Amino acid sequence: MRSGLCLAAVALSAIGFAVFDPASAGTRMETAAPAVPPAGFLGFCLKHLPDCTGRTSGGGVELTPERLRLLQSVQVQVNAAIAPREDPTHSWDYPTDGTGDCNRYALEKRRELIERGWPRGSALLATAITETGEDHLVVVARTDRGDLVLDNRVAPVVDWAELPYRWISIQSDRSPVQWLSVVSSPAAAGGTSTPRRAPSAAR
Repeated sequence: MRSGLCLAAVALSAIGFAVFDPASAGTRMETAAPAVPPAGFLGFCLKHLPDCTGRTSGGGVELTPERLRLLQSVQVQVNAAIAPREDPTHSWDYPTDGTGDCNRYALEKRRELIERGWPRGSALLATAITETGEDHLVVVARTDRGDLVLDNRVAPVVDWAELPYRWISIQSDRSPVQWLSVVSSPAAAGGTSTPRRAPSAAR
């Protein structure tokens, strides 16, 4: 993805986060026609083919307190472990030197989630355009409480619909090599949404 605000970890931290109501069900990204995979993803798959092959079981996982803590742990650890750095080539790869842009944050979070037991079909890469017009990449955790986003620009795990982005495409939950276009972008359309925290792990 293009650099710029894609680089800045917790760049949206100055925005106040409304408390997520655990009693209210989250939403899932509405998808439609197949989308052309991002060019960076294709280059990534040439180098890391096992991470892009195989069928996966779709559907959201049950968001137990343990799984929520896992999401929060990966979000915090990876955001802290990677130092933001512009990549003039905009290539997708893992952060081998501890630095990188949003692509490396997202790829590392997906890898870490899967290594720690999160189902592959529920840890999906998604592309978006930020509120300032920058290309952006995040991980979407598909759960029975909605689609939750692990984003290097935001400190907590948040509901996808509350971010001020125009969502473009997301990996299919049936096959990691297939991508789907995203139909709805509620926060971008409304223009007034404030990101909500994911439900507290203590609840």
